Amino acid sequence: MKTRLLIVMLFGTLIANAQTTHDLNWFAGIGSSVDLKIDVGDTVRWTWTDPLNHTVTSDVGSNETFDSGTITGIGQTFSWTFVSPGMNDYFCFIHGAGSMSGTITVNPTLGIDDVALKNFKISPNPAQFKLQLQIPNGISNANVQVYDVLGKQVYTAKIFNIIEDSEIDVSNWNVGIYLVKISSDFGSITKRFIKD
Repeated sequence: MKTRLLIVMLFGTLIANAQTTHDLNWFAGIGSSVDLKIDVGDTVRWTWTDPLNHTVTSDVGSNETFDSGTITGIGQTFSWTFVSPGMNDYFCFIHGAGSMSGTITVNPTLGIDDVALKNFKISPNPAQFKLQLQIPNGISNANVQVYDVLGKQVYTAKIFNIIEDSEIDVSNWNVGIYLVKISSDFGSITKRFIKD
């Protein structure tokens, strides 16, 4: 019982880490169209793909304020986790907004208010061997992603036929809390389950 309580407390403090990381290449001349739409809690990671000095700097009026400082070298990275919804214009301070810039648009929440997705269920919860996904009729071609509480993606699949492809074998997974994210044309929703 104490272990479950500890896991639940850990889940609450680490839930922001359980989102998606989006990768962007960052180099001189990339232009002004390095845009992304992400969810609250998602991380953007810029990777330097040329040997020049660059920054990733939020523009005046950006919803969040961030600055990588000057970084040099192929393969170097800068990451930022976005914690509030809104528009975040950014640019390379060295090369200017015309040469290297973009906008990160952060959606308010992971879930949406669509009735069909609200009816998505997982069972049993807790699960030991198999996790059953109960996705409402009318939702097809759904993407399924499962993350552990540290944000590591442990499973991904595309469900084409909900009746046949709605079960996940979790028997070899570590005991703990996981997040199951379902995405479709209707939007996305995330639910948690405990692996016993």
